Amino acid sequence: MGAAASYNLAKRGLRVLNVERFGVNNKSGSSHGRTRIIRLAYYEDQRYVPLLRRAYDGWRDVESKSGKKLLQVTGGLMIGREGGELVSGVLKSARAYGLPHEVLSSSEVEGRFGIFTLTGEYTGVYEKDAGILFAEESVRAFVGLGSEAGCEFRFSEEVRDWKSETEGIEVETSSGVQTAPKLVLCAGAWNGRLLRGLVPLQCERQVPFWFASAGEDFAPPKMPVFIMEEDKGVFYYGIPDVGHGVKVARSHGGLVSEPDRVKRDVTDEDIRPVRDFVSRRLKRLDGTPLASTTCIYSNTPDTNFAVGLHPADPRVVVMSACSGHGFKFASVLGEVAADLATEGKTAHDISFLSPARFGKERRGA
Repeated sequence: MGAAASYNLAKRGLRVLNVERFGVNNKSGSSHGRTRIIRLAYYEDQRYVPLLRRAYDGWRDVESKSGKKLLQVTGGLMIGREGGELVSGVLKSARAYGLPHEVLSSSEVEGRFGIFTLTGEYTGVYEKDAGILFAEESVRAFVGLGSEAGCEFRFSEEVRDWKSETEGIEVETSSGVQTAPKLVLCAGAWNGRLLRGLVPLQCERQVPFWFASAGEDFAPPKMPVFIMEEDKGVFYYGIPDVGHGVKVARSHGGLVSEPDRVKRDVTDEDIRPVRDFVSRRLKRLDGTPLASTTCIYSNTPDTNFAVGLHPADPRVVVMSACSGHGFKFASVLGEVAADLATEGKTAHDISFLSPARFGKERRGA
């Protein structure tokens, strides 16, 4: 989000400084791990669909300008019980916005996509426009385009605090103090500290795995991205082999901790539920992981993003507490951040994402 916002601000001719505690594609946040899913029929809340439509356009624009392949359409399969959160939410969004989709029985899913093993209680919804974002390549593209547009990136420099002053926003970093007319906070899991309780965040550890591909059936175009609600509230997702193995993980259900105290070692306790899912639903996939990593979900209480002007000082833009489903929106939210910083408003409907909805700020900015 920080790289996307910086690029969008710099290309408008503004002088931009991006201060990043770690480095490009570091493994301490939420943007590494090679790939992410992008999809239009959004089960979480249909109000995201217009943002997603713009996000697709934004990704194609960044692809064109950077010369990098960032988005690959593979189709997407959402699997769950007919009345469950996933399937009912996907159908609600698809029908509300006229999104192309197919409803498939479990036997139809198995017939079309032979990698899955299901039972009759499950329904599939297929969305042809879903696909893969190459996450680390996307971050590099935003940083490269931002640098070309004049943004200054400072890596290995920590933002420690900020305060509102008459002459601007004063930001204290590990190398000194900077003052600017506007501040955009895109600190992910560390936004909890910088926002002083305005947005109550829980930082949740997640562990995705990569498994050895068992042939072309596990690669595009034969394998789509998928999400499965196997039991109520228990979600797994997968991404086909695009050169790194098949990515499979459980979404949510991880350990909650402070962002600087996230356990980075991957244990058998992490592996077991994902390996068991693979053995039940993807039986032709080798259940021994090739690789794994850890990342952080920055969860709000309602799992919707926190995006908007800071209620205590509209010169501060709050971005990115995305509850584990934000990366696909980076192209449009970078644009939103630039709108808010320059105009104090945006044409995109982000009213349901206002950080003021929590009413939790403990002290003035």
